[in-house]
Amino acid sequence: MLNVENCIQPSENIDSKDQDECDYLLDCEITSEEIFKVIKKAKNGKAPGLDEIPVEVLKNQTALSFLVRLFNVCYNTGKVPVLWAKGVIVPVPKCSSSDPRDPLSYRGITLAPATYKLYCGVLDCRLREKFDASDSIHDEQNGFRKDRNTIDHLLSITSIIESRKLRKQSTYAAFIDFKKGIRYYK
Repeated sequence: MLNVENCIQPSENIDSKDQDECDYLLDCEITSEEIFKVIKKAKNGKAPGLDEIPVEVLKNQTALSFLVRLFNVCYNTGKVPVLWAKGVIVPVPKCSSSDPRDPLSYRGITLAPATYKLYCGVLDCRLREKFDASDSIHDEQNGFRKDRNTIDHLLSITSIIESRKLRKQSTYAAFIDFKKGIRYYK
């Protein structure tokens, strides 16, 4: 297992915030319940990252106690183990009929440490709860939201096109893929 003190630079003293005085979703300590909820969903039998720790090793009470401590140090200091920033990219064929000599026949899968994926899962749950509770995301936003999909939008645009066709009106639409629209610079 990782040794918390050797992996990151912990703060001098992390004071536990009073649960009643904080915004639970963002300001309070990460709980074992939050981690357990994410760990329960983690699939067994997946390839581990560079730390070589499979998720199965983390599915016990001892590991859960360690993860609570590790995740709270990370959360309160804003620092994570250096190893979490590294992954192994494994090429996976898109389909068996593709030319194996063509690099475009593959997609890259990044193997990341299980502890990192669990930590991200906890943060993801918190942020989704916070945004859903605060109504800060428009109701029309369906992509990347739980129990929603883009089929509703496809039905809407199809209905609009059909309605305008009946009235002999033209319809123009722009579909933008922001896949490479935001660049990350160090």
